[in-house]
Amino acid sequence: MTQYEMTEKLSEKMGVSMEEAKAALEASDWDMLDAALLLEQEHGAKQETYSTEQAPRPEEKIEEEANWKTVLRKIGDGIVKLIACGNRNRLEVRRKDRLVVELPVTAVVVLILLAFWVCLPLLVIGLFTGFRYSFSGPELGRDVVNNAMDKAAEAAEKVKAEVTGEARADDREQE
Repeated sequence: MTQYEMTEKLSEKMGVSMEEAKAALEASDWDMLDAALLLEQEHGAKQETYSTEQAPRPEEKIEEEANWKTVLRKIGDGIVKLIACGNRNRLEVRRKDRLVVELPVTAVVVLILLAFWVCLPLLVIGLFTGFRYSFSGPELGRDVVNNAMDKAAEAAEKVKAEVTGEARADDREQE
């Protein structure tokens, strides 16, 4: 590297004039590290951590932070809306047309997430022991959803009848 290139690079990195960089290099016998230390002591100049081409501009940092804040805010708003929807809708557990338990869907989801291997078998066992599940509420209390739940209960009754060898009342009426 030529003396001019060294002077130019030191001036650029330390944020000093070319004359100051050349004087520091001459005083340190053209040793870049010693010259940088000398400039730092004399002028309080600080080394740049980025070249001028790589350094993020302050407005880019602010824009990037704003983008992250926007994304996090949208995720948070979505979670709040989802929880509110779960609290408006309920899972009803009935046996012989009598309401046994009514839980907010949010509570059901939390229970399933925390104790999946306990809740799922209990729900399946409930189907085989005559419990019926349905949803009520503005979003989930629709016939399409509850018809699917009824079909699951009927399928469980059919399997139960096949296993126990009993004919259901509906099957007897068809014969």
